[in-house]
Amino acid sequence: MWPELVVGAAFVCAVTRGDNFPSLLTTNATLAVIIDREYLGSEYSPIKHAIESYLVFAKREILKHGGVNIQYYSWTSISLKKDIMAILSVASCSDTWRLFRAAEDQHLLHMAISETDCPRLPPDKAITVPLITKGEELPQLLLDLRTTKIYNWKSAVVVYDDTLSRDLVTRVVKSLTADSSNLRVNTAALSLLKLETRRTPMNVIRASIKDILSSVSIKTVGRNFLAIVAFEIVELIMEYAKSLKLADTKNQWLYVISNTNFKYKDIKRFKQLLSEGDNVSFLYNNTVKSSTCTGGLQCHCEEILSGFTRALDEAIVLEFETSSQVSDEEWEAIRPSKLDRRTSLLQSIKTYLLQYGECDNCTSWLMKAGDTWGREYQQNASSSDSSAELMSVGKWRPSDGPSMSNELFPHVAHGFRRRNLPLVSFHNPPWQIIKTNESGAIVEYTGLIFDVVKELANTLNFTYTVDVVKFGRDSDNNSSNSIREWSTEVATAETNFIPELIIEMVKNKTVAFGACAFTITDKSKRDVNFTKAISVQSYTFLVSRPRELSRALLFMSPFTGDTWLCLSAAIISMGPILYYIHRFSPVYDYKGISKKGGLSSIENCIWYMYGALLQQGGMHLPQSDSARIIVGSWWLVVLVVATTYCGNLVAFLTFPKVDIPITTIDELLGHRDTVTWSLTKGSYLETNLKYATEPKYRELYEKKIEPRSYKWMIKNIVDGKHVHIDWKMTLQYIMKKQYLESDRCDLALGLDEFYNEQLAMIMAQDTPYLEIFNDQIKKLHQVGLIEKWLKDYLPKKDRCWKNRHLVEVNNHTVNMDDMQGSFFVLFLGTIQSKTATFPPHLFQVSSSHSS
Repeated sequence: MWPELVVGAAFVCAVTRGDNFPSLLTTNATLAVIIDREYLGSEYSPIKHAIESYLVFAKREILKHGGVNIQYYSWTSISLKKDIMAILSVASCSDTWRLFRAAEDQHLLHMAISETDCPRLPPDKAITVPLITKGEELPQLLLDLRTTKIYNWKSAVVVYDDTLSRDLVTRVVKSLTADSSNLRVNTAALSLLKLETRRTPMNVIRASIKDILSSVSIKTVGRNFLAIVAFEIVELIMEYAKSLKLADTKNQWLYVISNTNFKYKDIKRFKQLLSEGDNVSFLYNNTVKSSTCTGGLQCHCEEILSGFTRALDEAIVLEFETSSQVSDEEWEAIRPSKLDRRTSLLQSIKTYLLQYGECDNCTSWLMKAGDTWGREYQQNASSSDSSAELMSVGKWRPSDGPSMSNELFPHVAHGFRRRNLPLVSFHNPPWQIIKTNESGAIVEYTGLIFDVVKELANTLNFTYTVDVVKFGRDSDNNSSNSIREWSTEVATAETNFIPELIIEMVKNKTVAFGACAFTITDKSKRDVNFTKAISVQSYTFLVSRPRELSRALLFMSPFTGDTWLCLSAAIISMGPILYYIHRFSPVYDYKGISKKGGLSSIENCIWYMYGALLQQGGMHLPQSDSARIIVGSWWLVVLVVATTYCGNLVAFLTFPKVDIPITTIDELLGHRDTVTWSLTKGSYLETNLKYATEPKYRELYEKKIEPRSYKWMIKNIVDGKHVHIDWKMTLQYIMKKQYLESDRCDLALGLDEFYNEQLAMIMAQDTPYLEIFNDQIKKLHQVGLIEKWLKDYLPKKDRCWKNRHLVEVNNHTVNMDDMQGSFFVLFLGTIQSKTATFPPHLFQVSSSHSS
């Protein structure tokens, strides 16, 4: 029993030792000060003495409400005790990270001072201060940006000049490409381009920049550019990057300018070189050169210890105030755990260093980003608001690293940053559907185009306002309530013509793009740019649904006329043949069998053959082998004929015969003498057929007619006298409308689909956003959203849906139309039998009168 209790108690202690760390009200905190003698060398003793002296001062003057136990170590290979609350380490980078990993599981607060170019410990668990030589902070700065994923580049083109020494180049490359277990980022591939600027004439520098940037292939080296150059060179690189189309919405340019300082930093001059859609940011030196600036290892040690002791004193006071308001049992339940205490102390120290820290804070770098996307479309803004601006996005100091107020590349992360873009559109279902209320005010924008626009606005982070214009069939109605009465039918021709008003609005940048579906044509490309196709519409033709042929003689359908004629001839001829063989066979004389009755007459032989054909047999069989051979052969013929007839009859019952349909253009032209056809006036198809060289398309255009009216066209199509050629989608709408009006499925679509027409939105020719819009539209196609949205606006399925094409058939249930032929034969046989009874009856009557 006792061993089990001991084991259970040990288990409970092992599980809860992290959270059962003693309260600061009953036990002093323990700080482990680890100063690596091997790392500091000759500086070890002075630094240790300075730390000891400052801790004596801090415990006396700062930590007034409690105490702290100090444990000193001169090496890093130590075993951390469970009563330790915090660690202050001064060691190499590798030893610092090893200590951190050992202390992480015990939730210890780690305050580390390490060497330069060392990745900082996770900022939510520790404080890291790298010791940096003034003027050589760039490698650490770039490493900090990379490890905190402020930029996340898998490849980069590094352009640098003589402001970067050979040693710094090596360190910068290492910072950008280093890969270790301490870094949670991917290794980047670099392309280094050197600019010779020292003692070089400006015209030579210009030529060198042009040659270097001209050799860059984005497909090979990627879209990320890091320019570490002097202040004077930045403008030249920006000019050539724009002229060589290396600066756009997808490329990222980070200019690192080291030869600036607190006084010399006219960064605003670069905003004049920013263009709409650029992704450009600047990282520039803002160091203050003053004799009052302090720094160094001792300064950082004292400053961190000052922040720690102040935070510890505040924690003790807070715990005392809280515990005094509750019972002992409640305090044991709610008191901070070791992890909670680490989090609160860490936050307090960071706040103190941010507000009162002075060590190496004269060294700082500022970050600004170009705010360029969508600014030229701000019509109501002032001229300054419509041009690009530079906004502060963050800063960097050696003591606390990067502090960001925004993304380094805001437009890459946040697109248009909720900027409002003006659009132009008009009512044209199903692409653009504009709904209004009873007063004529627009209440909703729907349709396929606006479904796409809403998704683009969500993905690229912009809002929009729509300038609605009247166009085509809606432009004639000038009443205040006209929009509400706009048609909901599909108009093919209205996508093939772009109004001049819309072209001018797009070209003049009055609107960001035209939220309208227009046909992509070479003529229109001279004025505007088209996005990736939103939809592709194919042309086909609308014809009368083939009607079923009369089924009165369905029982005759399994065989052709020639087959029926041969079969009749076989019955008539086989009767005499059977009679001849039966009559002249010597078997009857030899056996003394009478030849009277039975098959002894030609009429009986013919009726026998007919009965055998119907698989009814007969009362008499021939006695001779020769006659039996004839009958047996006839039975085999009957078996084949009857089986073939029954099988074909089932097929004709299941698949009714219909009129020969028009399914292709060639068949349509083959019916030119009996069928007319029409095209939608002004459509893309009509324009292409007009200049077509293929004979059948030329004839299709030249022999088209203009329908008198819509009703006339539908009536003639139903009657099989006319064919209309249009978008397949438009014809589906017509079929649906005709079905709703007549409740009949009188129309069908042809099988030929030709002349695919691509529909897209329009943008200005020099817009920088075409590529990113196309990328998003491509993704919408890949996931099937556009196809799904379009189906939502197409006619819904009805009973005509399964038979919308000509070649589709369904299983057929036999009805009276199928059986009328057999009843007709029965009726005809009855009439013939009654007619055949009159001659014998008349003969009998006349004979009785004579007698």
